[in-house]
Amino acid sequence: MTWPPPPPSSDPWATGPVPGRDDGESAAEPALEPLWEPVSEPVADSGPDEFSEPVEQPIDQPVDRPIDQPVADGGSPSAGYGTPPPVVPRAQMAPRQPKRPVWLIAAAVLGVILVGVAVWLLVPSGEGGGTITASTTSPTRTADPRAEADLRGLIPRGYAPDACDMQPPPERALAKASCGANTDPGGPPSATYTITADDTALDAAFNDVVEATSIVTCPGNIQSPGPWRRNATPQKVSGVLFCGLQADGPVVAWTNSEESLIAVVKSGPQGPALEQLYIWWSSHS
Repeated sequence: MTWPPPPPSSDPWATGPVPGRDDGESAAEPALEPLWEPVSEPVADSGPDEFSEPVEQPIDQPVDRPIDQPVADGGSPSAGYGTPPPVVPRAQMAPRQPKRPVWLIAAAVLGVILVGVAVWLLVPSGEGGGTITASTTSPTRTADPRAEADLRGLIPRGYAPDACDMQPPPERALAKASCGANTDPGGPPSATYTITADDTALDAAFNDVVEATSIVTCPGNIQSPGPWRRNATPQKVSGVLFCGLQADGPVVAWTNSEESLIAVVKSGPQGPALEQLYIWWSSHS
């Protein structure tokens, strides 16, 4: 009998003894079939097989995207890699009309108004038949009759009856006389005599004469311009005396404060000289 006895065929893993045969023969050991178990080899997690053939990868084809099509930002990718994104139509916006500058519109309106006014002024009316013209000349001033009468009495002697003419008075004056030659010795060939409206106008007229003339000292070393007095009233200032030179010759001017009178006498190319003109003034003022 073999020891240890083989397990029964029905239970290959049994370890108990096998009952004997009655015939006294030992039981033949059954032939054991080999057990095949799969052999597990370690498998790498990644990496190419050096003995395997390369697998061709699909080549990405360029996707033609329509021009000016919106591309959606974010979101999930498209199901098909090569499929173009869906085209979303964009709302059509009407082009903005450019705004004209406000000043351009204002200038156009002003131009239309000016043209209308010009046509209204230039086109003659149906009844009159003439054009309206604007007057550019200032109105002529009229002398005060009483001031003219006073002025005639203030003109110095030595003039012929028709030697002096009354002229329209200047601004802020009441009367004016323009005279020719005085026939007295040393008398001026021309002179003007003016009665002003007040003392302020008298001072302004005198200053205008001084500014238009080169100032010189009066004969006898008399101050120019300076106050003058009459021999009858030496303590009283009668006015202001001035001696000067202009292009035509010597000039003597004086004021009479009591009468608001300003007198300007001028010499000419033929004389008299300043000394002669001054002597004439001293006896005719």
